[in-house]
Amino acid sequence: MLFVNACGSFLLLVSLSTHVGSVTGSGLLAGAVLSAPWLPALLLAHPLNSLLRRRAPEHLVRAAEAASLVLTLAALAVPGRALLAVATVLVLVRGFCEALTRSATSVVLRAAVAPERLERANTFAEIGKLTGVSAGAALAGPAAAVLPLRGLVAVNAALLVLSALLAWALPAPAGNARAKADHARNTENTEKTADAGDTGDAGNAVGGAAAGGLRVEDPVLRRLFARFLLVAFWQGFHTVAVTVIPLQVLGGGTRLVGVFVAVSSVAVFAGSLAALPAQRHLGHLPSAAWALLPMPFLLAALLAGRTAPTLVLYALFLVLFEVAYVHYNNRLLAVASAAQLPAVLTLRATLLPLGVVVSILATGALCDLAGPLPTAVAVAAVTFLVTAATGTGQTWRSPVRDT
Repeated sequence: MLFVNACGSFLLLVSLSTHVGSVTGSGLLAGAVLSAPWLPALLLAHPLNSLLRRRAPEHLVRAAEAASLVLTLAALAVPGRALLAVATVLVLVRGFCEALTRSATSVVLRAAVAPERLERANTFAEIGKLTGVSAGAALAGPAAAVLPLRGLVAVNAALLVLSALLAWALPAPAGNARAKADHARNTENTEKTADAGDTGDAGNAVGGAAAGGLRVEDPVLRRLFARFLLVAFWQGFHTVAVTVIPLQVLGGGTRLVGVFVAVSSVAVFAGSLAALPAQRHLGHLPSAAWALLPMPFLLAALLAGRTAPTLVLYALFLVLFEVAYVHYNNRLLAVASAAQLPAVLTLRATLLPLGVVVSILATGALCDLAGPLPTAVAVAAVTFLVTAATGTGQTWRSPVRDT
């Protein structure tokens, strides 16, 4: 379901971004279309958190997929001249549905999979989503060459029909004891939060904020989030670097930029696959290692200064980047208690894109002022400081336990 959803979404998104860029001649507007689906999750974090706490996760996935399908079918009925504007608004509105699908699917996995298999299942989910993103982006060019915008919207609608059918087949939590217990705890915590607000009891209010709000009280989860946000920091730098490195470090042109983008896409996908066999080793190394391992390859890639070595070293950086993302994402989902899980998923859906945007602005400005190599050194320095500040324990276990 994640593969089909991501494939259709990115097929339309990349095609629409290219179309907007060609019609308007603005790279800024084209980039704004690509980032548009992030905005609703940022603005609607509290409704997302509330839905994850109060509703059965498989029902949320089905509702989100159905809503995306209805919106997309409605766009097909729009007259031709207005279709571009409506399709652009469509991807913006659907961003909330897609955030809800991804977050609720994580809850479904937690409910349906035995704890000892959860990290492997989450890794498969990441591979499915990333494969869909890659396939959709790769198909956007050929599809746009033979289909008009309305045809692309129709293809997306057909894929949404399939993902909605797959969503309907998701397991209900009724057959899973852990899911029943999680749902009962979430309901109980929501009621406690409401009671605390009604009576003004200070102790209940503190507990209610942790259970029903967007605050994460567990210090273990806070440290994990700090390291998880390093991934957003790296992603922002990577978004700038795929253009800056081939042009400024290697002295190439737009063709080399295309090669760099293609190699980067393959490397990220390879990293998600490498995370599967690496699962058995991820817990044996200190958690800090997975944040620090990519940095030597990043610095070496910029210091090499030649096309082939830079491509190879930067690809290795991206492979380890993706393994680190899978590791910290899996740890967040495994460590969070039932009461904390909705807040963790909501923060993941909002802080990650926000961190990417902030990182793009910061690293892009630094590249303009100081150059790519000093920017890469700054990325490595921030990574080291955050990792050191959040401890170096081999494994992190949450003090909050489901009972």
